[in-house]
Parts: sequence; C-alpha cells; structure tokens
Amino acid sequence: MSFDERKMIRPKVLVLLAAFNGSKWILQQVESILCQVNVDIHLIISDDGSTDGTRATIDQLTADHRVHVVTPAAPTRSAAQNFLWLIRNTPADEYDFISFADQDDVWQEDRIFRGCSDLIKSNAQGYSSAVIAFWSDGRKSTLTPVKTPTASDFLFESAGQGCTYVLDRTFYRRLRAFFIDHGSETQLLHYHDWAIYALSRTWKLRWAFDTKPSLSYRQHEKNDTGARTSLDGVLKRIGRIKDGWYSHQLRTIANICVAASPADPVISEWHDLLVQPRGFSRRWGMVRFCLRGGRRRLYDKAILVSAVVAGWI
Repeated sequence: MSFDERKMIRPKVLVLLAAFNGSKWILQQVESILCQVNVDIHLIISDDGSTDGTRATIDQLTADHRVHVVTPAAPTRSAAQNFLWLIRNTPADEYDFISFADQDDVWQEDRIFRGCSDLIKSNAQGYSSAVIAFWSDGRKSTLTPVKTPTASDFLFESAGQGCTYVLDRTFYRRLRAFFIDHGSETQLLHYHDWAIYALSRTWKLRWAFDTKPSLSYRQHEKNDTGARTSLDGVLKRIGRIKDGWYSHQLRTIANICVAASPADPVISEWHDLLVQPRGFSRRWGMVRFCLRGGRRRLYDKAILVSAVVAGWI
C-alpha cells in the first residue's frame, strides 16, 4: 500500500505527550489516546523529572507496544520546552501525521481521525479544533476558534489549544529541522503551539480550523493559562500583558519568524516596531499594524490595541 493510500484509509500517527507531575489524570488521558479509532497510534511520553508518581504510572503503560517513555537529559522546566525537546529528538518519517497531547485532557475517540481527514480534504499542513473546557464542579464551556485568519494573527496568537494540533509529516520534518537549528531563538519560548502556528504561516502553509470540539480540556489550579471563560484565566492573561510577559513573547515569536523568513515584509515591519525606542511614533505604528491584522477575534483585537495604547506592549 502506498503512502497516499494508507494516509486515506488508516493513517499512521505519532502522538507526542509532555508530562510533569500529572499522575492524577495522565492515565485517563493516555487511555483516550490509545482508544482512537481508524488510525494506528504510537505514543511517546517525555517525563520531565516528575516527583509525584507519574513516571511509575507511565512506565506501566509501556506494556502496550504502542507506548514509549523517554526522559530529557536535564529538566526542561516547562511544558513548551519539554515539547521542543521531544520534537528535536523524535524523527517521524515513518508516520503520516504527528499530533500533540497534554497530560490531563480526555480525547474523543475520533479526534485524530477527524484531524487527519480535515488535513487531507483541505490540503492543509496544520489542524486545530474547538475544545470543551470542563471543571471539577461540573461546569462546561465550548471554546471555538475563529476560522478566518488575519494577515498577521500568527504574530499575536496560536491557532487554538496545542493539544488539538495535528500536523502532516512534511511540515513536521521542516519544523523539527528549524527547532534543531534555532535553539537560541526558542529557549525562552513559553508556548510551543504558538510557535508552530507562527512558522506554518511564515512558510505560507495552510491551516485547517475545526469548529467542532475534539476533546475535553480539563481546567484545574495547575493549568498554565486556562480557559478564557474562567475569571482566573482572564485575570492571568491581563496580568501577563501588564507585567511585560506578553510583550517578551511577542518579541520571541517575531525573532523566530524573522529567522524562518527574513524577507517577509509583514514580519519585518512588526519586528522593527518591537525593537524601536518607546514613544508616540512606535505606539502609533503598532496600533495601525494591529488594526490592519492583529488577532482573529474582534474582542481580542480590541484588547491588543488597548494594551498598545496603554504602553503595555
């Protein structure tokens, strides 16, 4: 059977999972991954020095030949850097598609197959979907991505939750080579999923946005950011803008995009604005840039422009 025939009938998929102190939920997450229908799954889990029994739990899972556990030589100290380590150290030429998993979600059984099918049908290289955020008290909220990108949304945000991403193998191969060659530009990166989406757009690749939820996105006190529908999630986002953290990540993403495509005029314009001395000219230039492109959701674009006017970016 040829690659294209297998890809259409029963895709071979590599799932990369970054784990750290996730013993409370990781077993349920892995079970939902291994129960995916109409695909052949291989799961690689990177344990970043867990101290809560996570390693013992996932070591037991290796009795299933589809599960493999690895450990970075030194702690990466963040989920993003754990994922980057996984990508750099995991070639995937024998797979049709590559996906990513958090340690605390629950996948619908057709999540991966839907993603692969969407990529094939839309001739896209990257895919993300809506999710159902849920809390321990029974609350639920559907987080749906805006499907239409702006000219520069990738410089400000990701394509949605990285735990929904599916990539085709050609894009993954190029992505892996870039992360291997550009360690310095990515060492302070906080969101691997944002960088992946930014690189896809920088390289003029197509992205498929699925407005149907594909997994249950668990909300708890250890979420890195959490759902925007929660008060804690909203306050955390505003705090990160005010204290300069978001501005630093904007510069990090801009540097990555410049390294990937130095001659791109949109990326170069934004990068030049970010490195300008603070003042009215810089602020006005940023406002104009954000209004022309900026984030996909009007509400988010308004917050972005307000943050620029306030001098937080």
